[in-house]
Amino acid sequence: MGGPHVRRRFARLAAASAFVLTLGAAVVIPGVASAQPAPSSSPGASSVPISFQVHNVNRSKLACASDGATYTVRGHLVRPTGAPSGADTATLYLHGLALGEFFWDYQGVPGYDYAAAQAAAGQTSVVIDRLGYGASDKPAGPDICIGSQADIAHQMVTALRSGSYQLGSGTNAPAFPKVVLAGHSLGGTIAQVEAYSFGDINGMIVMSFTDGGNSALAKEDVASWTKACASGGMHVTDQSGPTGYAPFSPPALAEQSFFFNADPTILAAAKAKMVRDPCGDQTSFMPAIKADLAHVGEINVPILFVIGDKDALFPPQGAAQQVASYTASPSVTSAMIPGASHALTLEPNHQLLRSTVTDWLRTHVQASPAGGVAAGAGGTAGGRDSGLLGLGGIALLGALGMAFKARRHRLTR
Repeated sequence: MGGPHVRRRFARLAAASAFVLTLGAAVVIPGVASAQPAPSSSPGASSVPISFQVHNVNRSKLACASDGATYTVRGHLVRPTGAPSGADTATLYLHGLALGEFFWDYQGVPGYDYAAAQAAAGQTSVVIDRLGYGASDKPAGPDICIGSQADIAHQMVTALRSGSYQLGSGTNAPAFPKVVLAGHSLGGTIAQVEAYSFGDINGMIVMSFTDGGNSALAKEDVASWTKACASGGMHVTDQSGPTGYAPFSPPALAEQSFFFNADPTILAAAKAKMVRDPCGDQTSFMPAIKADLAHVGEINVPILFVIGDKDALFPPQGAAQQVASYTASPSVTSAMIPGASHALTLEPNHQLLRSTVTDWLRTHVQASPAGGVAAGAGGTAGGRDSGLLGLGGIALLGALGMAFKARRHRLTR
């Protein structure tokens, strides 16, 4: 698993991908007619406040300290209008550093609300401010860590399965038989730690993150964050709230760290919304990478990996190595979004991301009658595909003048 045999197949896949791109061939991914927004006849979106009572404990495979206290995590459940209370699947989205729930439901410019567009395509999303961010409770920064964030994600997954969370002002909370965990940037790290520690999800989506090969710019951001946290950090806001928080990216580097070709209105709004991050996430970041390298090969559910080809923090050259590390997954699908940097949902090609996620959910999670829940941390993968790694395809958006590159890999024993 992950040995020379698999690496040779990845080399052949990379060569085949380059050859197809050189020829400019258009091969459509199965199940995706075109990477375009959902038609206007699709059902609308219903957004309802959601909250989870969580315990800031750490039972994950990443050892790091947390305060063990009880807090509330807040966000919204966004689903198709008129969706039955027993809808099959919910995807829980975890944002990355400096961001918040707004990364998934930005409404300042029409068409950029990722969660609403997913609802229009028939999908249910749970978008939250992670503990320490936005509308959610805020412990002292050093009292949170990536391991406890993963445990909190596990608690929310469990609550979504059982319906044991607060929805709106007391509306009956639906239970979801299938729960997918999606993470962007540091949220991708948290999703991975949750997946290999608790084995309770039906699928995993990792966006804009790799465990190796981060850029010089990312190292500069991390160095700034580390220095600020080493001196005790700051208040969570300018003058108030808990201390022990610091910005991951200095204001002067935020634009080049997160964006490539964003709409000026979105760029200004996003930069204004960026927040300080808990210093506990900083101190547990490198231990999390080490834990990932030791355990991501235990994740045994379908995985979607997405990265922008202009990502300034995690260059796409590291994508193949990250995809190859998921050796226990029955299927690993990777997609590269052209012309997009780190903040995928806020870049002009955001609709390509949505189409990719929607198709993957339908074909790899919702089409599975058994649900595909992992057999437990380090458990045996069930129903794992066999056969050669394959090139899923490349869809071209001629009308928009954009190319969508995606590769679907089947890993063999």
